[in-house]
This record gives sequence, structure tokens and C-alpha cells, in this order.
Amino acid sequence: MSASVPRFTSFRPKPKPLAPPPPPPPEKPRDQESKHKHHTSSRHRVKTPPPRATQDRKPHANAQTSTSRACFSDRRGDADIIKYGTLNPYDVPTYRRCGYGHVLGLSGQKMDREHSTEKNICMTPLVRQRQTRWLTDRHAIKASKRALRLVKVAEASPFDQEAAFISLSATRKRKRVPDADCESDRNLAPELDYRGMAEKLDPDKADDPDTYYESDTEAASAHSETTKRNADLIRATRDNPHDLQAWLDLVQHQEPMMKLDRAVEELTTSDKQNLADVRIATYKEALRKVGDNEASQIELHTKLLSEAQAHWDSEKLAAKWQHVLSKHPRSVVLWFGYLDFAQSTFTKFKYEDCRLLVREALAALGTQSPSNHSATPEARLHLLARLTRMAQEAGYQELALAIWQAIFEFSLLTPPHLTADKLQQFEEFWESEAPRIGEPGSKGWRHTSIDDAAPPVCSITLASPGPSGRVWEGFQEREVEHMSKLRYPGRSTDDVAEEDPFHAIFFSDLKEYVTAVPTVPAELLVDAFLSFCGLPGLASTTPAEAWRADPFMRNRASYSNTTAEMDSGGLLYQDALSRYSQCPLASFQMTNHLLVQQPFSLDTSRLSPDFVRNLLKLLATNLPEHELISEYLLAFEYKHFPDEVAKTAKQLLKERPSSLRLYNMYGLMESHKGNSAKANQVFGAALNINTASADGLELLSSYIWQALLTGDTGEALWRIVRHEGQLPHVRTMQPDSHLLEKTRTALQVSLEDTLVKKDYASAVLNTALLALLTYLSRKCDAMAALEIHNNLISWFASHTLSSSAHAEVHAQALARLLTYHVTHTPIMKPALLRTALEPLIATFPDNTILLSTYAANEARFTIDDRVRGNMHRVLNTSSAASVVTWAFAVHHETLRGEMAGSTSHSIRALYKRATDLDASGVHCPALWRMYLLFEVQQLIKEQTLRPNRRPRRDNKKSKWESRVEEAENRVRDTFYQGLKMLPWCKDYIMLAFTDAREVFTEEELWRLYRVMMEKELRVHTELDEPDT
Repeated sequence: MSASVPRFTSFRPKPKPLAPPPPPPPEKPRDQESKHKHHTSSRHRVKTPPPRATQDRKPHANAQTSTSRACFSDRRGDADIIKYGTLNPYDVPTYRRCGYGHVLGLSGQKMDREHSTEKNICMTPLVRQRQTRWLTDRHAIKASKRALRLVKVAEASPFDQEAAFISLSATRKRKRVPDADCESDRNLAPELDYRGMAEKLDPDKADDPDTYYESDTEAASAHSETTKRNADLIRATRDNPHDLQAWLDLVQHQEPMMKLDRAVEELTTSDKQNLADVRIATYKEALRKVGDNEASQIELHTKLLSEAQAHWDSEKLAAKWQHVLSKHPRSVVLWFGYLDFAQSTFTKFKYEDCRLLVREALAALGTQSPSNHSATPEARLHLLARLTRMAQEAGYQELALAIWQAIFEFSLLTPPHLTADKLQQFEEFWESEAPRIGEPGSKGWRHTSIDDAAPPVCSITLASPGPSGRVWEGFQEREVEHMSKLRYPGRSTDDVAEEDPFHAIFFSDLKEYVTAVPTVPAELLVDAFLSFCGLPGLASTTPAEAWRADPFMRNRASYSNTTAEMDSGGLLYQDALSRYSQCPLASFQMTNHLLVQQPFSLDTSRLSPDFVRNLLKLLATNLPEHELISEYLLAFEYKHFPDEVAKTAKQLLKERPSSLRLYNMYGLMESHKGNSAKANQVFGAALNINTASADGLELLSSYIWQALLTGDTGEALWRIVRHEGQLPHVRTMQPDSHLLEKTRTALQVSLEDTLVKKDYASAVLNTALLALLTYLSRKCDAMAALEIHNNLISWFASHTLSSSAHAEVHAQALARLLTYHVTHTPIMKPALLRTALEPLIATFPDNTILLSTYAANEARFTIDDRVRGNMHRVLNTSSAASVVTWAFAVHHETLRGEMAGSTSHSIRALYKRATDLDASGVHCPALWRMYLLFEVQQLIKEQTLRPNRRPRRDNKKSKWESRVEEAENRVRDTFYQGLKMLPWCKDYIMLAFTDAREVFTEEELWRLYRVMMEKELRVHTELDEPDT
């Protein structure tokens, strides 16, 4: 019923009157307000007025004045800025958000949520470039950022411990506690408020508390040392302008000057250009002031032209080279530098011009003059070896081999009694087409009758040309066949290659080279020929000749199965050592036990093993006093003719029954065959002849190691003791102490005597025997044996022989002992081998035996990769790192595998650095061939990842197709870069027609064919170019 009663307006209650607003609280000073703000409890806190009351409150007079106009001039300023040092935080208006991180009044900018906090807002532009990363950005090195240093805190302070504390509370505000906790609450550090007035961000303070910016004092100190050194060198060149070393030091110091104020030490391309300009200008000033000293002038000219190689055009460089050689025509260094330039400059190279240049150099260096002291016979032989290698790689392989045949016949196999002019009689011998050295039925010039000699029968047959439709397939097949079969100098009576004018070699083609042959020992001629063939050198302790270190002479790598990745964790040391020893390019001092282990690959020269064996056998028979050639013949036959080597050894020993070197090589071969009884018989019979010489000590060492390798350490110890007498028939487990001490004294006296006589080869052998005696008599104490080796190392260092060939042989002997210790000891400290080898590797960074032994030891510790660090340090600090060092670095990176951090990118980076303009491998055919085949292998891997996939419906390239295209482009780019650096090498160009054929188009192959014709390379097949 009540619901039906009407309601009238008059019955509504009257509204209550509005309560007057409460009076505002009395204002307090700001410092007092902030003082009591953080420690008052809730019951003492003044309540805030409601929002409506706050809005109704009248603003201050200055606020009304400021908002009445759009802008006004503040002539007075804010007095609080002087008092507090910043703006009033209570008078700064808050930002008004307008959605999606935008801020009202800041169009074009947006809040950065990554760097913004509750108390600090960071703005960032709406449109900005993609951020680059420091490690991958190539322009990052240009950024001038201050250097950071890691610091170690000296003492832990309470504040540091509090700064390292991270609160795990889920609430944003700290809970208020009763008054009882107020005292402890006051002791807490105030919360950092970036909007407050207490502290501003220090721009000179690093974000990371464990780092600090390098102070200006420290930077100035480092810079002052560099600039002071520069000023001292400038002063030295002014005070003594004739001091060559001061000028060279000044030139080298320009690179540290260029790296001042740089966060990264690597120089950009423009920096390198500027550095080259400064160095060239310094060289020119030195040439004007150094005086008329010819040696100083030659060295400065050589370094100047080497620096200008990558920055001057070829015409200017060629004119400068010719001008310098006209002033110093008998300088070996300048001639080799000019030959390097002429042979490697793509725009200037032509085969005939380069051949004439070598002939001119041989003529200039062959003249006798008191000023050409550097024109040694070895240097002229190096020129001949370089010429024959260039001719061989350009396709003129018959001429290259004929030059070596003529050299051996004319220099080593001359008849004892000549009735007429030697050159005329040799011409008659050559034109008679009798069998020459290396060929079947050859007896040598001294034993050949011209009237009765008949030329050897030519057994070469060439396949007929294929169908004309397959142009490049037929071209590739015919070229490869001609290069492999037309290997030996032809005769006029040959039926094969009758239309080829370069197959038959006449005396007129050789006359200028035969007359230029210097008078050198037979071992040098043989070693130069072996280098031409790509074979290892003779087992000699003489320093390696220049042709062994010449990058232009490195044609091919001795490829082994080194592409398989290595599981370092479960790999035994012997297996790791075997893999690391298969380095594509090797370098070490050859010894007898190493010579018998060599592969003797003939891939570089394409010669048959029969030819090389006939050549070595003829020389060994006619030169019995040169035992190095005879033992090399036995090692070569052991590899290629193992069934006939015993017969050859007996024939040589019958002619020279007292040759300890031949007995030693024969015993080593039997040992490698696994015939230990026969090896012991050979060694034991030879030791009765003489053991006082170096050959006898080497024979005794082989006899001892034969017992060690069979695991009989007791027998090995008795064989060392036998050094002073015969072995007893009945032997105990170990010789008594008296006999051991007697042998030790005898070896020590012999060592001191050989050092006094400067017989360093015997000194190394005596040291190795003494170390073995100590090692075996003290239950395999490696530390005691290393101490003996270290004594000889110290002696070599005190007599400036640390880098000699004998010191390198000694280092290899030490590595051999360490390898035996690692493989035959159940417990071995890796640090022992590491500390022993690191100083030796620093002295001999190219020795692959030391590098392999060290790398095999470190293969088990992939996290701390010391090999990679050492290689990085050697390659970065040494500007003259050899191609062997680069090859081993690539080989080691390949074996590490992806699990240890090695990828195709890291291997590619090493190849790029090895073939850089400033690197030693820039003109090395072996390295470029390895690099290109690596890229071809990567292309094949990409192609086999997803084969036979259907194309996309939108006809766009898939990611797999893009990766394959990138791999093809890398193969093509690598090939063209190598072609620019190897314009004389036909073998390298032929890779585009064989291994990398699918990458190149028809047009590109025609261009490469025209390049070979333009550079005057030997092309057996002539093609008719299509009309374009």
C-alpha cells in the first residue's frame, strides 16, 4: 500500500549546508618538512585534503602571473637554484601521458621503457636507426669512447655490502613499523631519488661498479710515453742523421702514434693509408739524410717500395723500381723485390717479361764487383729455382725440368777430361738426344758416348678430342691430360705434340741458364731441386736456405685427412699428435729419424717416382763422398719402392762400408717396417766401427730409441751404458751406480769438449744422451732430464746461438723426449710440457713439430685454449709471420670443431688475414688453393643440407637458396682475389674449370681463357671464341 502512495516534492528533506573548507595546514620550511617526512608515524601525519578541495584551492600569485601569458621574461630567476643547486622538485609539472608511451607536448618522442624507472623517465625518438652492436659493427672502432678498466676492491666497506644487497620484497613501499623500530630505521641509507636534490648523476662515473673510466692522468701518462718516444726518435734522427736504425725505429713507431686515443687497436683502411703516407714520407727524408752508405740506401729503398706496394699504382712503382736498380744493379735484395713485384702485379705480369727479368738479374749478379757482397752463389741459385718454379706453374713444365737436368749434367756429371770447350761439348751431348739424368737408361754426361747413345722411346699417347658440343668439359679434360702427360722434355723425334713448339727443349733454350749456374756444393743443388719438386730437404744441420722459406715456391699443400673434427675430450695424446702433425705446410730441421717418416709426395711437380729415384741414384753413384744424397735415396725408396730398398742399401754399403749414416738409415727403415731384430742387428754391427764422431752418436741414439719404442726401458739404459764398452751377456735389471756415474761423467766430458770445439751437432747429441741416461736411471724423472736440456739452452742463449739450426735440432730432441714421457707415463702434469715448450715456440714459431706437440697437449683443455691464444699473439705481434705459421693456425682451427668454438667463419677469418696485402701468404699459391677449396667445400655442405626441395609458390628464394647463393658468391670472390695475387699460376686458374666449375658462367670462363692468353700462360687447347 505504501508503494501506491504518491510522493511530492514538498516532502523532500532540505539539503544540508556545505561545510566550510578546512584551513590549510601551516607551511613549514622545506628542510624541516623533508626532515620529518620519512620518520613520522601514521597517527602524527597530516591528512591530505580531498582532490576537490585541492582543485578549489587558490594558486599562488606567481603561478597566476606565469600562466596568464603564453611566455614571459624571467629577469629575476629562482633564488632556490643558488641555494639548493637545482630546480624546485615541488614546482616542476608532471608529464601528462596521452597513450602508447607518448608524452603531451613532446611530439616525435616516446618513453623508453627499458631505461625508464618509477622516478626517472627517459625519452627516445620515434624513428631511429637500427642499433649496432659493438662486437659486430665494423665502424665501432671509430667510436671515441673512454677506456674502462676493471678494478679490484681493496677493502669491503659496509656501504659496499649494502649496495650489493638486493631486496626480494614484492611490495613497492617499505612497510611501516612501530615506533620501537624508528631508531634502526633512521640508520638506513635514504632511498635514492633521481628527482630529488640530494645527488645528481655523475657523467664521469661508469655504470658498472667494478669498472672505472681511465683517468686523464693515466691516459696522459700512456700518451706521454708514446709521444716522448716519438720525440726522442725525431731528436735522434736530427742529431745523427746517418744512423739507419734510428730512422727505422722512427718509421715503426708511427703505428703506435696512430693508435693513440683509440678504444680498439685495429686500424681502418683509411688509417692504414694515412700511416703509409707518413712512413713513405719518413723513408724519403731518411734517404736524403742518411748519406751515401750503399747498404743503408738499399735497405731504405726496399722498405719504401714495400710500403708503397699497396698504395701506389703499378706504373709509378715499376718506374721507381727501375730507377733504384739503375743505382744499385748488384743488390740481391732489390732484384728479388723487383721480381716479386713483376711476378705478382696482375696488370703488369707477362710470362716472357718476367723470364727476361730473371735472366737480367742473373747477369747483373754474376758480375764480380767489390760492392756486391750479398750476391752469394746461394742467392743466384735461389733465382734459378724461382725461375723454374714460375715456368712450371705457368705451364712450361718441360723447360723447367730441362733446366734442372742441364744443371746437374753440366755441374756435377762433367767428364773428367774435356778435349774442347766445355759449353760446346755439352751442347753436343744435349743435341744428341741421349738419355739425360732421371730418364731410363741414363748414365750421366761423363759416362755417355754420344755416338752410341740412342734417345729413349716416347711412350706417351694423348686422347683424341671429344665432341665439339661440350666446349669447357673438353677443354678441361685435354688441359689436365696434357699437363700430366707432357711432363718431360721432348725430343725432335717424338711423335706426340708435334705442333707444340714448347714441348721439345733444345740447347739454345738452356744456354743462358747453364752459364749462370753458380759454383755451390752438390747438396745445395740437390736441395734446391727437391724444393722445386715439393719434396722435403736433406737431413742436414745447416740453416734452411732461402728457397725453403719463399712463399712463391710453395705451390701445393700436402693434403691429408685433416677435415674431420676432433673430439678433444676423449682423444688420446698420440692420436691428437698424429692429426696435428699432418699440417698442410711443414717446417722443421730435418734429421734421420724424421726423414724416414716423410710422405715424399710428388703432387707439386707431377714427376714420377721413377724419375726422381733414377736422378738420386745416378748422383749417389757418381758422388760417393756426399752421403746425404745416398741416405735421402734410401728414405725415398723406402716410401715409393719398399721392396727394393734393402737391395739398394746393400749396394751402397758395399761401396762405402764405413758409412755410419747409411747404416743408421738402413736400421731406421727396418725399425719402421716393424723388423726390430733386423734393426738391432744393423745398429749393433755399425756401432763397432766408431762412435766418437757425430754420426756415431746419432747411430747410438737411434739404437737406444729402438729399445724405447719397443717398451724395453731396461735395455735402453744398458745401451746408453754401452757407450763405453760392450754389452755384457748377462745383464741385471739396471746397471749399478758406479757404471751409471762413469757413463754420466764420460758424456759430460764429451759435451764440454764438443762445445769448446764448436762441434754443436755432437753437443746436441751428447746432451740428448745425457738427458736419456738421467731420465731412465731415475725412474722416468722428466724434471731431471729437462734440467740437463735447459743447461744447453742457457749455453746457446749466452753465446747468441738461440736461433741457430743446432738449437732448433736440440728443441726437437727435447720435444721427442717429452712426447715419449706423455705417452708412456700413467700420470703426467700438462703444465710440465707446457712450460717446457712455450719458450721454444717463442724462439721457433714456425717449427711444426713443436707446435704439434704443444697443441696435442692442450687439446684436452678446450676452455682455456692456449694454442689459439699463442697463435693469435704470434700472428698479431709479428709482421713477418711465415706462411707455415698461418697454415698451422688454419689447421688447428679446423681440427678444433664447433664444440670448441671453431666455425667456418673463424676459419674464413684466418684465411682472409693470411692472404691480406700485408701478410706473407698474399702471394703463396698453396694458401690460396687451400682457401678456395675450403670455400668450395662450404658450398657443397650448403647444397647438401636441403637437397631436392620444391620451389616456393610465390617464386621467392628460400633461406636455403639464399645461403647457397651466398656460398657461391664467396667461392667466386675468393677465386678472383687469388687470381689478382697469382697471375702467373695456371694451376690456380684451372680450378675454375675443375673444382669450382659450377660457380662460373660461360662468359666468365671465356674471360678466364682470355686472361691466360693475355698473361702468356701455356694453353694446350686453342678455342674459337663465339661471336658476341
